[in-house]
Amino acid sequence: MSFNIVVNKLLMSMKDELQKEENMILMRNDIIKPVVEQIFLVMYPYFIGIGCIFITIIIAIFVILFLNIKICYQK
Repeated sequence: MSFNIVVNKLLMSMKDELQKEENMILMRNDIIKPVVEQIFLVMYPYFIGIGCIFITIIIAIFVILFLNIKICYQK
């Protein structure tokens, strides 16, 4: 047997095992969920900061628009 065939069979066997429902639940609850939660905890302040920047920009755009309209109608 060549090395490629052995690796191919091994990968196919791993794929079949990982697709079983009990293994999917185990991976989802014990591996993926904690990793996503950790990433969210680290990124949370950045999300809030970016949200505040977007809100500030939108408010500034409306203020500038209002001031431009006010100047146009005063003349």
